Amino acid sequence: MIVSFTGHRPDKISSWKTSSEAVEISIRKRVAQEILHLVGCGATTFMSGMAPGFDLWAADEVIRLRAEGRIGADVRLVLAIPYPHFERSFAAVYRPLYEYVLGRADDVVYVSHGYHHGCYQRRNAFLAEGADVVVAYYEGGEGGTRQTMRMASKLGKEVVNIHQRELF
Repeated sequence: MIVSFTGHRPDKISSWKTSSEAVEISIRKRVAQEILHLVGCGATTFMSGMAPGFDLWAADEVIRLRAEGRIGADVRLVLAIPYPHFERSFAAVYRPLYEYVLGRADDVVYVSHGYHHGCYQRRNAFLAEGADVVVAYYEGGEGGTRQTMRMASKLGKEVVNIHQRELF
C-alpha cells in the first residue's frame, strides 16, 4: 500500500501564530499514530510533497519511526518534489529539516524540471494518482491540500483528514 501526505503550510494552520511549537507537536503525534496504523494495515511506502509544515513533518515522522524501530527499515519514504531547488522558495528556517529529510529518503522524484505555472498541481496529481491512501491535514480553504484531496477522492482513493479524523 502506498500512502501520500498532503497538508497545510504553517501559515495556513489556524493556531500557528499563537502556539507554533504545541501545534507542531500535536500534528506530529497525530501523523505518527496514522503512520503506525497504516503500516499495520500493510503500508510499505509513504510519499511527501516536501512543502514546509505538514509535508515535511510527516516525512520526518516516517524517518523517526524507522530510526526507533517502530516501523521496519523496509518501509520506504519517497519525496515528490515539484522541481529542483524547491527549498529556495520558502523561508530559511525550514531548510535544515528539508535537507535532513532529503538526505534520508529512499527515493526522490522531481516532478518538473524547473518552476513553471502548474508545477505544484503536477506534484499534487503525482501524489494523488500514486497513492492508495492520502493522509491530509486540512482545516479548510482553497489550495494545494484541497486540490490533492479532491483529485484522490475522484480517483476512488481513501482520504483521511487527521485534522478531523474523517474520511472524505
